[in-house]
Amino acid sequence: MRGAARVELKSLKSHQDELRRQKASVTGKLTEARRLLAELSPSQRDQVTGADGTDDTAPGAASRSADGTRQALERAGAVAAPDSRAAAAVAYAFAKLGSPYVWGATGPHSFDCSGLVQAAYRSAGVSLPRTTYAQIDAGRRVSRSELRPGDLVFFYSGVSHVGLYIGNGRMIHAPNPSAPVRVAPIDQMPFAGATRVV
Repeated sequence: MRGAARVELKSLKSHQDELRRQKASVTGKLTEARRLLAELSPSQRDQVTGADGTDDTAPGAASRSADGTRQALERAGAVAAPDSRAAAAVAYAFAKLGSPYVWGATGPHSFDCSGLVQAAYRSAGVSLPRTTYAQIDAGRRVSRSELRPGDLVFFYSGVSHVGLYIGNGRMIHAPNPSAPVRVAPIDQMPFAGATRVV
């Protein structure tokens, strides 16, 4: 009897730890969505929050809320990707906003910078190398003026950081251990180059 109780307790503790991780992830995503929502104009904000007359208590409100958050993120910097695989990679990265940075992690719950890019494209059926140093040679080089959503953007002279371009001078990236996956301007770091993989 005691052995079964120990096993059950261990299982419950493991489940509790997983719930804590999921809560932290959701909290991070919510914080990022609120920050992006604050960047919208009052009319855009009304549209997203339902102040434009939509009934957020009706059936399907959760789906509309998720759609509204996605639209808010798009208004905050994302542009439709011209290639369906690039669009799928960008959508994957959006879904991972708020995920923690862990060096060497490739998902699905935590990432480093190149791991996020690799996982995003893997979700779209495209295989990429693991490191930034190899990823920069994985596709066709493009200039900064040619950037399209889904392009890989690289930073620093040693090509030590990568993000996924989403349009309007912005990217989604896993910055460092003290910051979760987030949207940021590409001007935030010294630009080293870009690659188009699809």
